[in-house]
Amino acid sequence: MRKNKLLIGLLALCLCACSTGNKNQASALEDDAYQAILPYDASDTRSKHVGLIHDTDLRVEMESGLMELSKKYFSTSSVGYKIHQFLDYDELDATDGSRGLLGTVRDGNPNGLNPSADEEFDTGNGIVTNAAVLVDIYELDWYTNDTLKGISLGLVVNGDLTTSDGTSVDITDEKMKNYLEVTFSKLASYMHERFNEINKNIPIYIAAYRLDDTNTTGKGGYVYEGYYKGGQGSFNSLNEEWTLVPSSRFTELDATAASEFAAFKEEISKVLPDNTYVTGEAKFESKKMKKLNLTITAHGKTAGEILAVIEHAKDQMTTFESKKCDYLITVLNDDTVYALIERKSGSSECVVISKI
Repeated sequence: MRKNKLLIGLLALCLCACSTGNKNQASALEDDAYQAILPYDASDTRSKHVGLIHDTDLRVEMESGLMELSKKYFSTSSVGYKIHQFLDYDELDATDGSRGLLGTVRDGNPNGLNPSADEEFDTGNGIVTNAAVLVDIYELDWYTNDTLKGISLGLVVNGDLTTSDGTSVDITDEKMKNYLEVTFSKLASYMHERFNEINKNIPIYIAAYRLDDTNTTGKGGYVYEGYYKGGQGSFNSLNEEWTLVPSSRFTELDATAASEFAAFKEEISKVLPDNTYVTGEAKFESKKMKKLNLTITAHGKTAGEILAVIEHAKDQMTTFESKKCDYLITVLNDDTVYALIERKSGSSECVVISKI
């Protein structure tokens, strides 16, 4: 009972954060986080997103990543968010590829953002017809009370396409840039012209998330961004990448972190006689590690054994010396989550939430 009260107290503290001044809003989980405007208005696009991207973790990463990128332009202290107030299911559509923004551009669908079905799309590694480059669009709408302050759009694009003979070819960075620069501008103009509430002075931020089937994590990352307001726009490259831990790519990107992971894994394996596994994934921005998410899978037989693994994992967090990275460790015993251990960037303190 005392532990339950402690957890409830900790959760209450987490929910007490700064307010944006919106009349109806949820409480932010931390100071630099956006707040949902209440009552929460679920969009009919939710079924569209699930149908296009089946992996929940990937959908969460794309939208949370868009939120993180948006902080450069929309302050968490001044706006709250709604979703898909403008681009609903019918606006996206493309059920058969012929309608909506996700459809192909054609006489009956001039606003389609995918290349025409009979266009020869140059990937840089081969020509593809009927190219489905754009997969999905996520929308976040930034409000102060009932006033729209801006919009963020996340475009999900395929990193590779299939040729007529069944060969998979990557889209080169140059060809992807050419496609996205035109697509960003076209979409921003469409939003400003299509919806009365989105006048020319409402800023629109757009970022493109490139799916990467060759990446062992299957996640990809954001590769380009644009900002459009008052008829003016900017377009810039981003450099995000998720990689599996351990992997040769992880070692290539950060040999020090790879060595620290090996040492951490070795220490955790010493706690119980059964095999204890440590795996994970890391997020890099401009080849600098920004997130390290690890999962410890143990096979403890008693509370004491599981607790020993959790405590040792917390103690061994000192193995990771970088203070410019967010660390999150999930401790599983068989298939059940028993603890979360977090160390935020810039801190040496670990926060542990345990079921024991």
